[in-house]
Amino acid sequence: MPDRGRGQARQPKPSFKQQRHFQSKPSGKPDRKGFRPPQPKHSRTSHELDPRKLAFAVLSRLTPGDLLDEAVETELRRQGHEPGLAHRILPMLEDATRFALLFDALIAHVSTRPPAKLDRDVRAALHLFLSWYLLDSPQAVYAHGQAAVDLLPPNNPSRGFVNACVRRLGEFVQRVDESDHLDPSSAPFWREKARLGHGRFVVAKLPIFPDPDKDLAGHLAAACGLDRWFIDVLLEQHGPQGAKAVALASIQPPPLWVRVNRLKANPEELAGQWKMAGLDVERQGDALRLPEHTRIVELPGFAAGAFYVQDFTSQQVAPDLGAKPGETLLDLCAAPGGKTGHLAELTGDRAKILACDVGPEKVERIQENVARMGYQNVATVLADARSVRFPERFDRVLIDAPCSNSGVLGRRVEARHRLNAATVRELTQSQAAILGNAARNLKPGGTLLYSVCSVLMEEGVDITRKFMASRPHADEPGGEKSSPSREDTGWEMKVEHIVLPRPGHSDGMYWAVLKAPQ
Repeated sequence: MPDRGRGQARQPKPSFKQQRHFQSKPSGKPDRKGFRPPQPKHSRTSHELDPRKLAFAVLSRLTPGDLLDEAVETELRRQGHEPGLAHRILPMLEDATRFALLFDALIAHVSTRPPAKLDRDVRAALHLFLSWYLLDSPQAVYAHGQAAVDLLPPNNPSRGFVNACVRRLGEFVQRVDESDHLDPSSAPFWREKARLGHGRFVVAKLPIFPDPDKDLAGHLAAACGLDRWFIDVLLEQHGPQGAKAVALASIQPPPLWVRVNRLKANPEELAGQWKMAGLDVERQGDALRLPEHTRIVELPGFAAGAFYVQDFTSQQVAPDLGAKPGETLLDLCAAPGGKTGHLAELTGDRAKILACDVGPEKVERIQENVARMGYQNVATVLADARSVRFPERFDRVLIDAPCSNSGVLGRRVEARHRLNAATVRELTQSQAAILGNAARNLKPGGTLLYSVCSVLMEEGVDITRKFMASRPHADEPGGEKSSPSREDTGWEMKVEHIVLPRPGHSDGMYWAVLKAPQ
């Protein structure tokens, strides 16, 4: 997919009212022979949309780990609705996905069959009931129960089973709202109670969760809705406090952070403007924290590119590359363009930046964000980061590699259902290939930054350690030497950060800065 010049950015499509129609519209009246021409099909209106039934249609077909946005838009189109209505369905699906394993633990205590053995539509109906009851309006338990039963067709023999389960669940568990603190060093854990985020708890009549003092891994897996394998790995790599931090952070989305574009705005002035408009704004440097449900696109400055949505931890990465005006920079795996843009801002938009990614839709997202933010020296290209070679080498290369998302589970609710040893093993092969290829596109004496939004050692520390211990390619800096490892040829690790997610504050990440020999 060729890059578009800055003056050739794709323009928005005209609205329906602006589009010219050259063919006359069918009148709908029969002609002389009694033939009535077919009428054009129209999308169904938002008033015809039943969010609960559409959420059920998505959830009953969903494979664990599938992206919710894509699944919802596909189902909306299939039923004749506009994809723009996804915001009416996604919240309940995100709740059902985030707490799927927790819900299974609750269902297991009232069901005559294990949750894993239930039909997909039955399990989906029960999960949606629990999300409505526990996370929406607990006082409407009977209405939610009937709505869950009615998700199944009238002739479905499982309606009676669902009805019995929702009645038992309504009696067995209840929601309690109370203040909570998420500091991993002091946060309490209980055998009969689990967190649902934002001061909400589910409380059972019996102690159904493993004793956290005797089986911390089992407790965190059940009460926080995470796979036991993943918790075991966290305990081994980060200890009890680290495992608790990741598990607690996965329960609710982190706050909304934006990065102020200093090419166009001043953080203090922008924060003051939003505060005057009634927003609760917290400032940390160029990062501004906003209320969770802020309508970003309606904020003053969005269309003009005054700010970019980016987590607080992610905003700490690009500065460590040390980019300077006049240098050539390569951003591999760049979509959606957050770190690309940050590099442009850090260099006063006076560095030559090439951003690439592997899919046309990803490249288009980068282009859209570059256009909105107003950067003048960013080009894009469709390329595979594992193998692409550019005719000229770069002063600095940034890699934000595809990963398991284990550091952003609060934000990426589907990722918890993809976390397993086989997936991580496959990802590490790709990550190692990307890092190795990045070195071949770097000038002698240049700088590499490798990052992942994962807290697993396999995807961070182990990747950079193996890179440093491996023999360099002949066509990369230091490759002309007959040394057994890059470290022996003069490669240096200048910076390394392992940041665990901070519950209620920010995401977890790993990044390291590597300096090539001259």
